[in-house]
Amino acid sequence: IRFHSRFKTIRRLMSEDIFSQFFNLFNNDESSVNWELAKQINNHITKDEENIPLELSNNEINYEQIFRVIELKSEEINLNELRPREITFLTPKEYGQWFIESIKHFSFENIDSPELSMFGGIGGNNMKSSIFGMQFGNLAGLLGKFSWGLSQFGLILPQSKTLGINQKNFNAKITGFEANENDLTLGLFAIEYTTLCLGAYTQPFENIMNTLSKSSEEIIENLKDLNFDMNPEAINNPQDMFANISDVEGIDPSKVFENIAAPLSFYRSVIKQKSKDLGILQDESIFDLLMDLSFSNYESPTKDIETKISELDNYSDNFLNYLVDSKSTFSIDEILINADLIPTLEELYDPLNWATRTSMPPI
Repeated sequence: IRFHSRFKTIRRLMSEDIFSQFFNLFNNDESSVNWELAKQINNHITKDEENIPLELSNNEINYEQIFRVIELKSEEINLNELRPREITFLTPKEYGQWFIESIKHFSFENIDSPELSMFGGIGGNNMKSSIFGMQFGNLAGLLGKFSWGLSQFGLILPQSKTLGINQKNFNAKITGFEANENDLTLGLFAIEYTTLCLGAYTQPFENIMNTLSKSSEEIIENLKDLNFDMNPEAINNPQDMFANISDVEGIDPSKVFENIAAPLSFYRSVIKQKSKDLGILQDESIFDLLMDLSFSNYESPTKDIETKISELDNYSDNFLNYLVDSKSTFSIDEILINADLIPTLEELYDPLNWATRTSMPPI
């Protein structure tokens, strides 16, 4: 009995040691996010997409010229000083890497994540760094593999001097409509350009970060279920670990973003409206067409969240119309700055509730 008890103790200590080795292996010094782990996870998810040749959808379209038209228009209306200065076409893997590089300038130290310290024997900062690295790696991989751009989900996250275009999915998006391809390209570039410019507002990113933080509890539970009795040397190969903890199934966007479907829908409507404000297309319905998620005819892990957001599109558009018609005290930009002004799901359905809440003096 004593031998059995001692064996169990040794086995438990070995498991804890391997668990510690795992997080120490991927710890990124003083960084609050393990960016190297994020990059490797993105590469793992998009590895099957690397060999797809890049072919522009129409060689007669001058993509650089289209980008310059948008840039000049943004300067005319003083969109902001952080607008992108160049455009580049990327593979799915490169797009995920571009996304990761574009969000590094945000401050992650103040994100409150008490659930990341639930393992007493492992440093909370180490756990937090690794979990956020996994989260961002999965998110980057999903965007690279399945999305045509940030606007698809209303992700007002990065700022970048380079407008990254996920070319494989961009081509699929453009060729999915019968409208003029030049207008579709101009519209989609403008939408993505606007999304990057709105990255000057940090509140939408903080909203996403808090959501990712809350979702970390499920990831921790998955890590606890891993077989930590494996050979300690095997853990030095990240690909062996990724097979268990990181694949497209490693993150469920519908669960992660379920609680913020309303803000994401609101951000998408803002992106669409500010893209129209550029005045680059005579037919502004092109923007509505490109942003309509109901036209997505493919299956992916993002389908559920797209459906949730799509169901709110009209309500979000009407909410922006209400701001104008009611001569609201708050502008769109003021709402983007203040998390307390972002409409809830119920307030999207009934903007009067939002007006009542935001106009009430503090108690």
